[in-house]
Amino acid sequence: MNFTEFRLKARHFFKKNGKLLFIIFLVWAVIFLVNLILKFQPKVLAPSTTYEMHTSVLDSTSSVPTATGSEIEKIIKEYIDCCNEGKYQKAFSMVSEDCRKNEFNDNIEIFMEYVLTKMPTPKTYSIQNYSNMTLGKKKIYIYEVKFFDDYLATGLTGQMYGFTSDRITFYQGDDGLEMNVGNYIYHTNPKRISENEYLKIDVTDRIVNYSIETYTVKFTNKSKYTIVISDNAEADEVVLNLPNEFRNRSEVYSIVLEPGETKDVQMVFKKFVDDGDDSLALSFNLIRVMEQYSGTEDVEDEVIQNEIDNAISKFSMTVDL
Repeated sequence: MNFTEFRLKARHFFKKNGKLLFIIFLVWAVIFLVNLILKFQPKVLAPSTTYEMHTSVLDSTSSVPTATGSEIEKIIKEYIDCCNEGKYQKAFSMVSEDCRKNEFNDNIEIFMEYVLTKMPTPKTYSIQNYSNMTLGKKKIYIYEVKFFDDYLATGLTGQMYGFTSDRITFYQGDDGLEMNVGNYIYHTNPKRISENEYLKIDVTDRIVNYSIETYTVKFTNKSKYTIVISDNAEADEVVLNLPNEFRNRSEVYSIVLEPGETKDVQMVFKKFVDDGDDSLALSFNLIRVMEQYSGTEDVEDEVIQNEIDNAISKFSMTVDL
């Protein structure tokens, strides 16, 4: 085929199929332009929807062992089913003896009131491991449980979608997993003592809730004088020692002992149990042994300062925890 014949055949082909070729070219041009535009558009990242119910929210490298996590799911389901069905006695019996005593005063009515604040009607729920920690040889797993209205049972109400939540804590007891509910985490008897010729301080009890620690401290005045532990004369009279700071009491009140008197005092400190800091000691920084003491209420500053200046002894004491 010579060049003239090729030109004639090509001309005939394009004349016969011109419309089809134009449409194909137009479609290709549109696709090319669209791809070009999309190439320079910013990429929209798809939202991450990974849900690991047994992986800690506070530390993604910390997870509950698989077998333990499965057991926890079963216990939580049984507990919530009991609450939804009004079987409060059975639900109460599932809570650890320690929690029943220290959180609910061994009173099922207090427990029922607590449950009804979280689940006034039957609820569905979801669970999420919040944090994990080790206490001695004991592993502690803290879960957040969210309660939702059961719309399949009650129907939509037109109200805004909402939920209540609770903390449920698990640890390995002598007979398997033990469960605590609410803010209660654990309880210990420190039995830590510090004393001198004037005063004996005995830390007898420690209750750890999620966001506070409560200490019961027994003070014994061994002298024939009035002993002032705290009376708001100065700041930081009583503090909780942490590795990098001192924490004041949540409530400030006077602690004054008459000669020979013994007194039990509860002290509350704000502290999150999973903040990574250990409670190291209780420090009493301005103890005064007073021959004369008029108090601080409605007393002139000069009188207060004079009595402090003439105290028989002034010292501090620390009880290691």
